[in-house]
Amino acid sequence: MHRLVRRYVDNVTDAEDVTQEIFCDLYRCLGTFRWDSALSTWIYRVAVNHCLKYRQRRKPDSVNIEEAEIQVSDWHADPAKSALKSDLASHVRTALENLSPLHYDVVVLCELHGLTYQECARALDIPIGTVKSRLFNAIRCLRSSLSSYVCDDAEIRFAPAGEMQR
Repeated sequence: MHRLVRRYVDNVTDAEDVTQEIFCDLYRCLGTFRWDSALSTWIYRVAVNHCLKYRQRRKPDSVNIEEAEIQVSDWHADPAKSALKSDLASHVRTALENLSPLHYDVVVLCELHGLTYQECARALDIPIGTVKSRLFNAIRCLRSSLSSYVCDDAEIRFAPAGEMQR
């Protein structure tokens, strides 16, 4: 759950707060769950709703010091590879942030969290065809944004850490 929230909330402290709000809300509303869909789909929908509410109420001009911290990896072993990896991760984050919210949601749920089209459709309350269409268009936008990193014949696949793979 926290990994999903971190895709929407940049600040670690805020992400923890939103995650806690989600679990509190799930606990309070569990009795209202109608079993029309899988429990996991309902949980994802509640989580995505909380994340979208957070995005609407946050101040876009405020930056937390935690956001500016550089993630330190084991760069001593291969500094060039580490720099390229960091650069790619930064470009991928930027490309994802530039997607429309509708496309972003589908990419996060299907590609980064592994939901099926059907589960994603239920979580977002949209038809399966819309999920497929949005995902196709999002991948096309990402391919265009990341064209310097992706070969023409390569297929974009996301790793859990947000790195690109072919």
